[in-house]
Amino acid sequence: MRVIFLGTSSFALPPLKSLMESVHELVLVVTRPPRGAGRGRKPRNPPVADYAVAHKLELLQPDKLTNDVISYLHALEPDVMVSAAYGAWLPRKLLESAPLGVVNIHPSLLPAYRGAAPVARAIIDGEDETGVSFMLTDSGWDTGPLLESFRERIMPDDTTGLLEERLSNIAAANMQAVIERYAAGSIIPEPQKGKTVYAEKISSAETWLDWSMSAEQLERQVRAFQPFPGARTEHLGNMIKLIKVIPVSMESAPGEITIEENTLFIGCGEGSLRILTLQPASKRIMDTADYLRGTSMRTGDKLDR
Repeated sequence: MRVIFLGTSSFALPPLKSLMESVHELVLVVTRPPRGAGRGRKPRNPPVADYAVAHKLELLQPDKLTNDVISYLHALEPDVMVSAAYGAWLPRKLLESAPLGVVNIHPSLLPAYRGAAPVARAIIDGEDETGVSFMLTDSGWDTGPLLESFRERIMPDDTTGLLEERLSNIAAANMQAVIERYAAGSIIPEPQKGKTVYAEKISSAETWLDWSMSAEQLERQVRAFQPFPGARTEHLGNMIKLIKVIPVSMESAPGEITIEENTLFIGCGEGSLRILTLQPASKRIMDTADYLRGTSMRTGDKLDR
């Protein structure tokens, strides 16, 4: 088959690599244009663009999927398009540009966790299972008929980064078989069934930890916000990102600091968090013991937020 691939983030890289290594003809990679990143907001290519350039793949980075862009894609005569974490709505005209449509790879068991942050939301909600769904894209957000789903356990220490990597590899391992069986007619697209859950994009406000919540809830948030955007708190006006924490049964007031033998605990609405690693603003990630040797933080201090 002639295939066009649409993807942007690192989640899309293993499926793209799998497609490159298949018998199918990868005629074009479509990704988003460079975006400002870092302190200076210097334009930076998305991971898929860097990968495509490194492997000398035909690459297109449109600002928008205009009629001219869609006409160009249609003229390439793809049999099917495959999308993974492209990050933009696909117009109906584009969906009709290939006879087999657009097969989308989504990191959840649809219809659970439709939307922008399915992995992080599943971790926050304390789910013990998620997966990868292959679906046909329609005019809605992750509402199209399913081709096949693959289940994966959420481990107690999973971060969004770790879990997304596993799900991406599962998608890559199964992608060729799914699109080939779909093209051959042995997979019939079926409407999504079950309870619909929406996974809204993580907002900046959510990344500030609410210490009135339980230690278990906050520990899940810390894992869900890793490696990006990071779970944040503040001490004496200085922002700190919490990287790795453990819930413990110690009771103290929400946001209250306890330091015992170079070990940092923060009180929660129920229980406390033991802080293992953290990252002060504009500094490297460090063990808590190293941080405590150079800070004015003391037992009894209260976090600003």
